[in-house]
Amino acid sequence: DLTFRFFLQKGGGSGYASPVTIGSMLYDGNSLVDSDHSYHIMTETNHRLLNVSYDIHYVGNWSLETFRRQHISAEGVYDAKTGSLCMIACRVVNISLDCEILVTAQFSPLDTKVAQHVKGTIRSLRKKTDPLFFEPLDIASYGLYIDKVDESMWRMDLESTMALISMTLSCLFIAVQLFHVKKVPEALPAMSITMLVVLSLGYMIPLVLNFEALFKNSNKQTFPLSGGGWLEVNEVIVRIITMVTFLMQLRLLQLACSARSMDVSKDQSWAAEKKVLWICLPLYIIGAVAAWVVHMQFNNNRRMLRKVARLPRVNRHAFWEDLVSYGGLILDGFLLPQVILNACLGSKVKALSPGFYIGSTMIRALPHVYDVFRAKHFVPSLRPFYRYANPRDDLFSLAWDIAIPCGAILLSVLLFLQQRFGGAFFICSKNRKASEYEMVSTVSS
Repeated sequence: DLTFRFFLQKGGGSGYASPVTIGSMLYDGNSLVDSDHSYHIMTETNHRLLNVSYDIHYVGNWSLETFRRQHISAEGVYDAKTGSLCMIACRVVNISLDCEILVTAQFSPLDTKVAQHVKGTIRSLRKKTDPLFFEPLDIASYGLYIDKVDESMWRMDLESTMALISMTLSCLFIAVQLFHVKKVPEALPAMSITMLVVLSLGYMIPLVLNFEALFKNSNKQTFPLSGGGWLEVNEVIVRIITMVTFLMQLRLLQLACSARSMDVSKDQSWAAEKKVLWICLPLYIIGAVAAWVVHMQFNNNRRMLRKVARLPRVNRHAFWEDLVSYGGLILDGFLLPQVILNACLGSKVKALSPGFYIGSTMIRALPHVYDVFRAKHFVPSLRPFYRYANPRDDLFSLAWDIAIPCGAILLSVLLFLQQRFGGAFFICSKNRKASEYEMVSTVSS
């Protein structure tokens, strides 16, 4: 636990701190040596105060003009009872040696639940007028203590169960809509084809990606993280239910297209559907272009960062990954095409069952609610693995976790009011009333 990665809280940057010696023993990265003196080692490490030395590497500024990889060597004392670390450090600046650096760190107790298990400061002891002076660097580390691994496994089991429940409910809500269109036949031609296509793609793309990942990982050995292989069984069940849901969604799309082609007012319906495409498609394209710009900027910054700081090459972040996350945002607003279609047609037909659009909206909003809960109650790790509310499937941050559920609920409320008062009630209510008054006066004359 004395080895940790950290990030700089101001200005960005990250680093790595590793012990060189603990007491009179060397630290080889995994354990203390020498094993021939195990009794001496145990006696020494049980002391409250230990002399320690560290190698610390960090990138001190995200500004590429002054961006350099720093290395400092530190020696000091670790208090095993309080978890505090205090060291004097040295660094090489050009041809000068600066040894007036204070490094302090506080390790959190094992029985506390905190997001950062190490917090500290790298501070210059020189005066501000000294050329070697630098502003204090506040550091914090994300990580898991050994006894937090069980909590992480419990979180994965919880997320697997939530993913299973979510997909099962999605299948159930589509079944509710299928029963609704049998009960209300005029609902089929009034459904937005664009909305149904978006939902169908939302179920198809995860199936394709999982199928591709299955071949990529076929030669890799995996190890279950929870007892009984529940995660693996759960994943198989989720894929099966996703396939069933996708087929039911295709059936709903096929019924809507058939009913639209046989409808007496099909010309008007298809004309309104074209208007929906003319509005939604540019919005989707603009969003995709914005995602591409952000992706290119991110990769460009990382490439410059690797070049200047001489960091090891890592796998390039693929654009399709950002595109999948953006697709999750489109799915969050799946009701938008239906709201626009209702506004164009001015129809009061209950095209969508309340159970379908309210339930589906809740399914899209709940991952963002859970993401807020997860950030507050679970300790994040350097390489997190998510079974539910995965950032690869949607956009997750505090701002998105607020905006997306609010937007989805707003669309649901608009759809409810449209099916109750008419599709264009919020656009041309004054014009509609004026036309009604004009009709009454004509009849009376």
